[in-house]
Amino acid sequence: MSANEAEPVSSNKYIYEFTIDGGETNITAKKLQSNVLDGKGNFYKSAKWSPDGSMIATNSEDNSLCIYDLSDTVIKYSNNQQQQDSVSNNVVLVAPHGETLLDYAWYPYMSRHDLATGCLIESVREHPIQLRDMHTGAVRASYRAFDTKDVLMSANAVAFSADAQSIYSGYPGALARFDVQRPGLPVDQVLTSPSRRCKDGMKGVVSCIAVPQSISQTGAHMACASFSGHIGIRALGDINNSVTWWRFPQEYGGSGVTVLRWSPNGTLWAASRRSDYIVGWDIRDLRGPLAVVRRQCTTQQRMEFDFDGSGRHLIAGEMDGAISIHDTFVDGTATKLQGHGDLVAGVSSHPFYSLVATASGQRHFENGSSDGSGNVEMHNKMQSTEPDEHCEARIDVKRRDSSLNIWSVSAAYLPMQHA
Repeated sequence: MSANEAEPVSSNKYIYEFTIDGGETNITAKKLQSNVLDGKGNFYKSAKWSPDGSMIATNSEDNSLCIYDLSDTVIKYSNNQQQQDSVSNNVVLVAPHGETLLDYAWYPYMSRHDLATGCLIESVREHPIQLRDMHTGAVRASYRAFDTKDVLMSANAVAFSADAQSIYSGYPGALARFDVQRPGLPVDQVLTSPSRRCKDGMKGVVSCIAVPQSISQTGAHMACASFSGHIGIRALGDINNSVTWWRFPQEYGGSGVTVLRWSPNGTLWAASRRSDYIVGWDIRDLRGPLAVVRRQCTTQQRMEFDFDGSGRHLIAGEMDGAISIHDTFVDGTATKLQGHGDLVAGVSSHPFYSLVATASGQRHFENGSSDGSGNVEMHNKMQSTEPDEHCEARIDVKRRDSSLNIWSVSAAYLPMQHA
């Protein structure tokens, strides 16, 4: 049964699994809506569906958090009706920031029909974590952590617990857990390594945190990773209890883990910057990776990935603008769709329907111009066609695309107990 033939389903009874054929072009996908950012140099960094599947939050280069209401799109899709309006016509909130927006996360029980749940947390450089109302833009609460010198730390990664009672945040060499009902200081704060000289523990700045959607998936464990390439498992509710940690495999390259995800079937997946591989583990046996999928990534930029409802298919963005769907149960099986004209940085699959949101864009430098730091010589080196391991991917300034697209992918809906 294709996605456009499927009747509305309940998230409590059904999951969806993509139905695709192997190859470069054999994929049934349709672009429902699209939005292009205005302004030279601005581009999307990420996109995330809300837990109720009605809205999308995006982060862009101008440090703005933007929320789009796509409830009409989802309803028309479920009823097999034609889409007309663009995404930009459904803006709910635009929250500009004076500093870099590092990370954000939706409230797990968010519902557009309950105003009290319409919020999300965000982390901005040199600011505490803030709980922001998505309807008014007001800050409901703030959560702050300090280092040993009593200096405010900026959270590089934030995440809610599945029960929405706790907020987990990652800092340089530290983790913190906040009680959502008690704004202010953390309930728990722990160093990821005993000391800088100690060889034990997880080193570096905590770059990403992955919290499972349900405890049954991982046995009450959360995961975190750092820019130094370390990945760690800790107990939910007690971040002082470190279960284990390991390094991102050196044979797959990379210079720091930037994306960490639990799949719906309980496996843990990680992607590193400047690495062409996304690696998955079964945390019950960490002697080696469970599976590896390949996608092009030679940039320092964070390139996200996500899973379909069953956890079998992994969706990832490519540097050439393609969207690749990998069958994690079959090695080397991938299907590609040319979705954008530039690097695909944001990928998010709908929680209930076979809809995928993708966001594209990256920094571009024109010939003879500076990179913003006044270093024209380094910029000219980046424009060179000669290979250089210290240089990011070569950029074609004519191929500039900063857009947010909504795709429908053919899928079958399966009973939850068959997952």
